[in-house]
Parts: sequence; structure tokens; C-alpha cells
Amino acid sequence: TCTPPGGTVGGTISTPGVEGTITASVNATPASGTKVYEGGSKVSVLGVKLEAKISDIKVERIKLKLSAVTSGNSDQQFYTKIANNIYVMDGSTVLASTVLDANTVVKEGSSYFITVAGFSFVVPKDATKVLTIAVDPKSSWDSTFDNDSWRLTVPVDGVRGVDGAGINQFSPTTAFTQDFTSAADLVDSAALIISLSPDSPITNQVIA
Repeated sequence: TCTPPGGTVGGTISTPGVEGTITASVNATPASGTKVYEGGSKVSVLGVKLEAKISDIKVERIKLKLSAVTSGNSDQQFYTKIANNIYVMDGSTVLASTVLDANTVVKEGSSYFITVAGFSFVVPKDATKVLTIAVDPKSSWDSTFDNDSWRLTVPVDGVRGVDGAGINQFSPTTAFTQDFTSAADLVDSAALIISLSPDSPITNQVIA
């Protein structure tokens, strides 16, 4: 179940009666390959750039495909082994979230999808906004998953918004993706390196 923590976010439609369009694309940040550590919280893994034209667009839903990239892993392990929760965020503000489990993740064909809905985020006419998809990693996972890659995909029509005329508008027309890496806990991956300081005194004999 999706949980919108604060109800309507981002204002109201200022272009009543006007039809518009929404364009969704991948944002440059967060970068592909972001490391997600065990026990983390709200780690940003995908940026969704939204551009509204002709009318304000109230974005109400983002659908995402969950995939494994590393050979030998299954798509299902994205939520059974790596991530507990997924969020749609406006900066540090959580617009909506949902638990990732067998009750919320839907299998379509051989692929797994999660739909995060229950929020209202207005992208003003002729403006661009960015929403971030974040995950809560599980507290721990088997070390065999360390440094493995996972993928989030916004499929065709994965973003749904409503224009000023009350008509549903969808994007993208071509799916886009972003990968992230599951990494060991920072404590497990930390290393201490000891070396001689370059300004240490040179060894020599002192006659007393």
C-alpha cells in the first residue's frame, strides 16, 4: 500500500480547462552506479525529470520495473534480498512510499513492477521539476550480493499526470533506466592504512 505522508503536495492546477503534456526523462543525478549500503535509509537511486507543456500537470503515479543486472541474480531478489521500501521524493520531502514485498510488487509476464501512487505533485506549465526515487536497503544481505548491480526502469507510460482539463497524460514514450550497486556495510568495507609520515625525522646516531 502506498502511503502519502502529507496529502497533496506541490500546489494546485493554475490552468483550469487547458489540456497539456508531460515529458519524463532520466535526470543526471543521482548518477548510475550509486552505492547502496546495508542498513541505509532513503538512498536516492533514480532521478525522474518532469517537464510540463501548455498546462500545469499534476503527477499522481510513477510505475517502476525492478530488475537484477548481475548474472546469476533474479529480478525478484531486488525486493526479497536488497530493498525493503521505495519512495518518491521531492528533495528531502517524501511524497509517497510503499513497502516492497509479495503483496505490493506485481509480476507482469516475467517482469516485476511496483506502482507508487497516492500523491499529487504539480509541475507548472513550461517548468521542469525533478522527483527522486529512493530505497531503504535491507539491514543486511549475504556477501554474495556485495558489488552486484540492480536496475530501476520507468517503463513506457510509467508516469501519469492530470492536466488542467482533467485528462490523464502519460510519459515516457521510451523507457529509461538507472542502475545502483549493493555494497557491504561501511563498517565491513572500511580499511585502516598505516604508513610513515613523510616529515618523520630521519634515522641517525646521536652520541651522548
